[in-house]
Amino acid sequence: MPSDTFLRLSKEKKDKLLNASFNEFSSHDFNEASINRIIKEAGISRGSFYMYFEDKKDLYFYLLERHGKILEETMMEALIKNDGDIFKMFYDTISNCYKAFKNTNINFFKKSLENITIMEESKRTFGFRDKRLLKKLIPNINLEKLTDTAKRHLELIFAINMHLLMIALFKLLKEDILNQDILNDYYAQLEILKYGCLKEEEKEC
Repeated sequence: MPSDTFLRLSKEKKDKLLNASFNEFSSHDFNEASINRIIKEAGISRGSFYMYFEDKKDLYFYLLERHGKILEETMMEALIKNDGDIFKMFYDTISNCYKAFKNTNINFFKKSLENITIMEESKRTFGFRDKRLLKKLIPNINLEKLTDTAKRHLELIFAINMHLLMIALFKLLKEDILNQDILNDYYAQLEILKYGCLKEEEKEC
């Protein structure tokens, strides 16, 4: 995580360093990315960099987590819009999140697919590896739609759905346009999970 020293910087100085970092990680994989190039573009000293971040990996995870917040906000909006229906939330999240990522650093995400091993080293990656995201969403999830068994295993259901979402999202981010075949495959997977979790009366909706 960034130090308090970094967090106290002006927005202009923070943005300059972050933009330089995104540019570097968007054009090089993690192992080839250079702190020297980042600090040169950002106009800071090497000593200053290490006052802000522990190392290159710490910076990289911070960039991922910043964009993980986009995912979190997109999911929350979709959940509220769909009256707490967790499956409709996942249904809407993928296309909305794809569009949001396309409008930010799409090359960073494409390049991140080459850094899966590094990403997996941190539970902070995308902000959903632990239970934090589910905890934030639970107050808005309509549990009455779910069977008792589904309620007891909500954490597992959420984890499976997140896994499917991220795989599909990574596939989409490799494409230059929103690939409908990838979306349709993802929607089919959601349907399989959904109808094993909803009460009989909810299946008729």
